[in-house]
Amino acid sequence: MAEIEKIKKDICSKILRITNKEITENDVNVLGKPYYLEPRSLVYLFMEVQQDYNIDIPEEQLKNQQFATIEGISSIIIKCLNKEDM
Repeated sequence: MAEIEKIKKDICSKILRITNKEITENDVNVLGKPYYLEPRSLVYLFMEVQQDYNIDIPEEQLKNQQFATIEGISSIIIKCLNKEDM
């Protein structure tokens, strides 16, 4: 569990750096209230996450809007990292 908490903090710090907005809730869609991130910022985050974690995020993970919450993004990263360990 410590790994996912570290990833959540990392995602929040990336968002802060990209958007200058501090995310304090893990299960709220960052594109809506109260954060209203621009979709372009999420694209930057997506590219940075793939590069920094050396993973390829499958398209289906984006279609179900899981990449819109800190919890969802962290879960995607964990799944991708575990898949590569196999």
